[in-house]
Amino acid sequence: MLFDKRDLSVFDNADSRVYFEEILQSYYSKNYRASVVLLYSFIIYDLYNKLQTMNSEGDSKATKKLSEINRMIQDDEKYSKVENEIIQFFKDNCALYFERFTEDIDYLKNCRNKCAHLKVNDNSLFAPSDYHARMLICSMYDNILSVKAPFIMDLFSFVKNDVEDYSQKISFSPDNSIDKLIITNIKNKYLERMTYDSLKTSYKTFIKLLLVSEDEHCEENATGLYMFSYAITEYLIQNGHSNIFNDDGVLNIFSRIQIDKLKASDLKRNALVGLITTFPAVMNILRAFAELFSYISECVLLKPQGLCYYRAFYPREKQTIYEFFKEHDELHTPQSIKTLYDALKEDNSFSLVEFTELMARSIPSFNGFCDADCFMAFFIENIELFELEQIKNIRNIYRSKPQCANRGNYSSEDSKVKEYIDKLENPDRVEGTETVPEAELNEDFPF
Repeated sequence: MLFDKRDLSVFDNADSRVYFEEILQSYYSKNYRASVVLLYSFIIYDLYNKLQTMNSEGDSKATKKLSEINRMIQDDEKYSKVENEIIQFFKDNCALYFERFTEDIDYLKNCRNKCAHLKVNDNSLFAPSDYHARMLICSMYDNILSVKAPFIMDLFSFVKNDVEDYSQKISFSPDNSIDKLIITNIKNKYLERMTYDSLKTSYKTFIKLLLVSEDEHCEENATGLYMFSYAITEYLIQNGHSNIFNDDGVLNIFSRIQIDKLKASDLKRNALVGLITTFPAVMNILRAFAELFSYISECVLLKPQGLCYYRAFYPREKQTIYEFFKEHDELHTPQSIKTLYDALKEDNSFSLVEFTELMARSIPSFNGFCDADCFMAFFIENIELFELEQIKNIRNIYRSKPQCANRGNYSSEDSKVKEYIDKLENPDRVEGTETVPEAELNEDFPF
């Protein structure tokens, strides 16, 4: 069998399933001419239903065309003319939405005409083969019948409730991983039904509302706007529409982002950071606007958790990430020592000893207990990577820091360090006992 009950579930109404089953029955009975004629009629019926769906969802072009077609039907226009109008509408507005739409629909129409009309030269009817009929049925099912009616409009007007709902239920920051279930739901519910032009228009709308608009409602719903902006960006890349990022209209939206507005809004700034650190295509857009790019790069890179994006911002920069780190005191935060180490350790210029000494010296003189805790935890965990004199030097540095030496757990931590130093200085000492020299063992027992 070509299709099972699960395949028929793509049809939204019972009539469509009955019509398609009738086509299949004609094919199974080897009535190939009838199956092709029925298939063409069903395709016109399906496209007409899709046109009605687009009209009900507010597409102005669909509304205008549907009104014209309904008037033609009422005026008893030739069915062929009505059919041609329906087909032409989808050719003009949705050819990129359906796979091979123009080629397939023209081929089907030609085959249908051959099957339904006499050949002029020999007064016979065209007889398609089994393969011919099967190929047409499968192609129409895959590329038209199983595809939902497209959106040909700006998405925002349809998803305001979703935007508000996400904003109320989700708290967003660049440090939190985004909920992929939400992104998948947006793609399946909306984006897969959108045309190329609709995606481009919608992307401009969401980016403008998220990053440019000063409307207070946009600020209140920034999280929801971010979810849709993120989903559309990812969808464009995954479906080969990255050229939209080079569109003049899209670039114009990004050029209107104001630094002072980003400074005044954590949500706007975090949203832009989230997009550029996730999608290189958006990062490349920002490179065209030097002042904005410089500002946002500092917002990211001068925080320990953002340092890992150094090469994403400056892929051709001669200065290494470790050199960048050493130059910026803002990054010398022992409280984030593990995060910094993970970002720096693979750099060819990285020095663990220098890094650890710098972190020890950076323990603040006031309110530094947490910094001292994080530093000591890191140092003890990695102490085996240091040589004896290096350990002693680092120990002297942190012992000179009041916020380190005055903590309640200082003694126990320092004892662990001292124990390791003793182990390196006295390698023959095992758990507090010395190994007895062999000569002493044999002194009373010469044999």
